[in-house]
Amino acid sequence: KRGGVTDFFPDRLHRMLDEVENAGQQNIVGYFAHGRAFCVFKPDKFVSEIMPKFYKEGKLSSFQRQLNLYGFTRIAGAPDTGGYYHDFFLRGRPGLCRKIRRQKNKRLIQLMKFL
Repeated sequence: KRGGVTDFFPDRLHRMLDEVENAGQQNIVGYFAHGRAFCVFKPDKFVSEIMPKFYKEGKLSSFQRQLNLYGFTRIAGAPDTGGYYHDFFLRGRPGLCRKIRRQKNKRLIQLMKFL
């Protein structure tokens, strides 16, 4: 349990990807073959079919913001363009998620200092 959250984002993300793969829906969202990154292949179906089962927010932009806050990097180079990567997020290694820390929102901190 961290900061009152019983199921923090990286754990939930790992569980979601495992369950989606077990359900045969990895064509919507899933790991790349090497297992070091994942991708939302069909954003519309991801938002309508997958997200409601795992997340309260219903917007892809909210999901992407969480990825950014936890230090995931969007891959720009082929062949994994559009995927997301983190050093401690690997298929079959859910324990590594414990090393992922939420990053401070620098913009919010700056606003708080201003007020």
